[in-house]
Amino acid sequence: MKIVQDNKSLKNLCKLLKTQKVIYLDTEFKRDRTYWPKLCTIQFKTQRNAYLVDMLLIERMNMNTLKEILIDKKLRKVIHSAKQDIEVINYTLDINIENIFDTQMAYNVLHGGDEIGYTNLVEKLFKIKLSKKYQVSDWESRPLSKNQLAYAENDVLYLPRIYTYLINLIKKRNLINKINNKNQELTDNNDIYNPKFAYKKIKTKNFNQKEKTLLKKYSKWREVCAQNLNIPRNWVISDKNLIKASKGKEVGLEKNKKMYNQQLSKFSNYINSKNLSKKG
Repeated sequence: MKIVQDNKSLKNLCKLLKTQKVIYLDTEFKRDRTYWPKLCTIQFKTQRNAYLVDMLLIERMNMNTLKEILIDKKLRKVIHSAKQDIEVINYTLDINIENIFDTQMAYNVLHGGDEIGYTNLVEKLFKIKLSKKYQVSDWESRPLSKNQLAYAENDVLYLPRIYTYLINLIKKRNLINKINNKNQELTDNNDIYNPKFAYKKIKTKNFNQKEKTLLKKYSKWREVCAQNLNIPRNWVISDKNLIKASKGKEVGLEKNKKMYNQQLSKFSNYINSKNLSKKG
């Protein structure tokens, strides 16, 4: 795997990617203790090689050409279980990535059943067993270990073979339009960080209109808290307790709101004094 950590190597990679009709990619990021994701790496697979772009060095590299590639509607980007990758890339690079092909979604449309993970799909299709040991390792650490690099490479290594298998079946079964429509839905996520639509992330059943109104109100408040404090939304209050509060069951929500509103006030004063952005 070739490591990209400077403008020269990034320029060479982008020049190569521009010659492709399909590129294969994956990401590693951290988000376990924050609301805003931190993109650590983007891995690319071409016909001959795999590349790892060190996204912790984003301030040192000119990302403009890479952005152009990712938003190019003619260039297909193949990702397995693409939703979070899209979200993190869009946030980090301030773009809307286009022309995604999600191998997990496509396999599910073709074969049904539960959503299949990348390692399980590789084993199912090619009888190759990959280790998931380094999936949750510290991707912010530098230098990355040999085992981390091997894991990162494996995450894109088999995507071309998976894509070929899937696209042949899709054409054979005349499912191109259906798959394209589902892939397009993945890129239509401009409102993903809008607190107004935070309620859509919560699975609900048997809600009357009053309860829906409360859920929208409470979920919007929670999203604002999580964003401004940069903590996971469930650290503010869990989905379970948010649903209970929307149904009028006492879970100490008002107490939570008072506490977090006080923290938000202090945080806002700090932001103003330091002139920081929400990404800071």
